Amino acid sequence: MEKFHPFFIIGTVGTIVTSVLHVFLAWVLSIVAAHASFFAIYPMFIAFLFIGLGLTLKKQKEKETVSS
Repeated sequence: MEKFHPFFIIGTVGTIVTSVLHVFLAWVLSIVAAHASFFAIYPMFIAFLFIGLGLTLKKQKEKETVSS
């Protein structure tokens, strides 16, 4: 198993923390106005996630090409 790119880890942890915070604000505190701010935060962390995934796959493919 190869190491993941730091962007992948940032995107994963950021998405999880953001979703937990979103659930907390929506259900526990019943703050309806909080939903609007999450529309900008989710895509940012998902972009980090996909960029990190792409860079990880690219690095893995380069290692396979060099080793063969």
